Amino acid sequence: MTAGGSRPKPDMNVVISDVLKYGVLASAILIGLGVVILFLNTPKSFPSTTSELLVMNYGKPTLDLSQLLSGVASANPVYIIELGLIVLLATPVARVAASVLMYAVEKDRMYVAITLFVLIVLLFGLFVVGPIEAAA
Repeated sequence: MTAGGSRPKPDMNVVISDVLKYGVLASAILIGLGVVILFLNTPKSFPSTTSELLVMNYGKPTLDLSQLLSGVASANPVYIIELGLIVLLATPVARVAASVLMYAVEKDRMYVAITLFVLIVLLFGLFVVGPIEAAA
């Protein structure tokens, strides 16, 4: 707290940097954990060659959140790696969302509008275009 009793404003660059740093760190930990579990306890159905892997489409990403969470809870390495990749993909989106909030705190309406537009485009691509492309 400062002498006037108000909190100092957080530095926007530090906040954005922390979002990126911790998102990538969490992703790396999850992916590393999944790889370690995969090597220590290889599932019987795991393909032995790359061509088998491609033919079986082993580890095809799931779009079902409950299936993903139950797979992670049961320590299935494929689902743990998938969660790590989702965290990695969500990190830049979280960075843009943090930017919107930080610009709003600074009362910079123009940058709030621009950054909010970018966030909407990102979310539209992830939740509308992505599922349409996956179904095609």
